[in-house]
Amino acid sequence: MQSTTQHHSKLKTPKSSEMSVENDSPLTNIRRKRRDDGIDVLVFDHPDTSANIFDIRTLDELEKHLDEIAKDSSVKGLVFTSAKPSIFLAGADLKSLGDATGEVLREFIEKGQRVFGKVTELKVPTAAAIHGACLGGGLELALACDIRLASPDRATKIGLPETMLGIIPAWGGSTRLPKLIGLPKALNAILTGKQMAPKLAHKLGVVDEIAPNERLEDRAAELLQKELPKRKSHWLTNNPLSAFLIRKLAKKDLLKKTRGNYPAQEAAIDVVCRAPNSPTKLSLHRERDVVLKLAETRASRNLMRIFHLTEHAKKFRYSKNLDPSSVRDIERTAVIGAGIMGGGIAQWISARGYPVILSDINDEAIAKGLGNIDKIYSSAVKRRIFTEHEAKQKRDNISPIAYRVPLTSTDLVIEAAVENLEVKKKIFADLCARSRADTILA
Repeated sequence: MQSTTQHHSKLKTPKSSEMSVENDSPLTNIRRKRRDDGIDVLVFDHPDTSANIFDIRTLDELEKHLDEIAKDSSVKGLVFTSAKPSIFLAGADLKSLGDATGEVLREFIEKGQRVFGKVTELKVPTAAAIHGACLGGGLELALACDIRLASPDRATKIGLPETMLGIIPAWGGSTRLPKLIGLPKALNAILTGKQMAPKLAHKLGVVDEIAPNERLEDRAAELLQKELPKRKSHWLTNNPLSAFLIRKLAKKDLLKKTRGNYPAQEAAIDVVCRAPNSPTKLSLHRERDVVLKLAETRASRNLMRIFHLTEHAKKFRYSKNLDPSSVRDIERTAVIGAGIMGGGIAQWISARGYPVILSDINDEAIAKGLGNIDKIYSSAVKRRIFTEHEAKQKRDNISPIAYRVPLTSTDLVIEAAVENLEVKKKIFADLCARSRADTILA
């Protein structure tokens, strides 16, 4: 089986304490420091937001650092890391991306491609030390590195969610991921846009090693002083014939599910399946051209709008005139209706550690709801979101009940019964009689 091999002689320089590298320009989003072992570290720490994002200024800063490092013969390697407690890099600035059109969008895409290309062109080995969310452009930067490490923390999530926004990864993600882990795995990751837990990312080959957050940087530096890992060619799945068949089958399966209403997924199949057998420059041009086209579609504009509304809802807070101390904490909950929606809500609540009563009209409905919940937890275990023990503990937060019980100890009740207004009126009248005056009925 063919493989691409990179070699780097083991460095003799001993590791010791870190020292600062002074920069003349006022760079504020990314700090550069020099370790005593000769490894440079670029620390992302956007001062104006709780998340590290790639806006034009951050890309400019990164490019300046990379140009300086490329000229500095004393640098022995480069590690990317973050100072944020739960964010490595959250990707591109979606507000700027959503507002950009035409030539402005083209320049933004090409700038990201050019800057990340400079990472791959560095003569010293590079590593991404990932702790926290590494999504979209964040993962694309990591893919441009020689090595990727991730912390095992629950905060660490890795993925390319661009198709969920009606576009595709266009800073090299659609080009580099299939070459790294093979077409089928890459295609699934890009089409679904799902966030991977560290263990799953390691199993798939997206990251090379799992290391504790407190040792991530040191371990990355250690690996950069050794021979870089040999990469599989994935010739069995990435050869032209296999790529053609995978592309054809993937499109057929996709159209059954989406009926052509999600053009980003269809476009992603074309770009990703051609990437392994195309020069990198040509594949990057395809990424750019596809995003320029998709950004003008109604589907992309609507998906971007939904994302922004969702983010706004997450940040919504009650009126400043309301005294927070007067609001009762939510400790015990109930869900009325064990259908697909009700079961899903109960599972979501239980996964976050809250006791929840799941109620319906008979044992059969309850059993069906619990079956759906068990499937969700089983899937989460397979995807390494939870261990089997964690899933069992969280599943035990659910109390199934097929008869009327008092809800006076319940702080929040969510109605998820049949979509019939008269039925809902009766349910809420009954809930009012069974719950406290300050219980939230939703």
